[in-house]
Amino acid sequence: MSNPNRPFGWRKRIGLLSPTVIETAAYDFYRLAPDGVSMCATTSNIEHWSRENFQQHVLDPIVSAVRYLASRHVDYIIHTGMPVVTTRGKGFEDELVKQIEDATGLPATTSIRSAIRALAHLGIRNVAVVTPYPQELHQSALSFLAASGFRVVAEHAMDVVFKRLQDVTPAQIFATTKRILASAPSADGVYIPCNQWSGADAAPLIEDELGMPVVTGAHADYWEAFRSLGITDRIEGHGRLMLSLSGNAAPAITAAAARA
Repeated sequence: MSNPNRPFGWRKRIGLLSPTVIETAAYDFYRLAPDGVSMCATTSNIEHWSRENFQQHVLDPIVSAVRYLASRHVDYIIHTGMPVVTTRGKGFEDELVKQIEDATGLPATTSIRSAIRALAHLGIRNVAVVTPYPQELHQSALSFLAASGFRVVAEHAMDVVFKRLQDVTPAQIFATTKRILASAPSADGVYIPCNQWSGADAAPLIEDELGMPVVTGAHADYWEAFRSLGITDRIEGHGRLMLSLSGNAAPAITAAAARA
């Protein structure tokens, strides 16, 4: 804190709701957040769900948790946990955000909506996708992207055991992305969802070596929150999307141009 006379989060307080633990999400946030922008985070403790118990095991805990976040005087709410939304199909992202906003009176986003807006912002239409998910959740993400107007030109599910997500290195994510891009010359960007692994650290590696714009789960959520709240500080060293908040992002480079 640069000024001892200012309270924590004196500019803006961002509420974050995670379905499970809050580990890499907090680490990523505080590397990006400008002075005076803080996070107030909680979890809804969702690990397993089915269509039959969705209201009781997913939606009710989400509403309860976001109401608590609102009571902590946050200015914005991020709901993370992309599979909760993508497995319900296109359109559910807007339904969920409306429920959060109605319950709290605050602006909100959910991870897949943040990502769709970030991909469009960077001009990405032909997207390569690398996820840590098992095939069922991975396929739900691909279907959701297609329904949102994107063309998935390369994809890979790393199928990481959920409670070992923290063990996947940025170098492994980079290597996987590089491999699938080698057979996808039409790709004009990369999407790496999930706020529970080191995708945010892989993004600069990919952009620097391959010249390809990257949207990660964490970057998309924080970009969406910051821009919605009018936070336009220059954020360097974390990829093109975050830099674009200040209006200084480098132009997108297509895969073909990068390899020329």
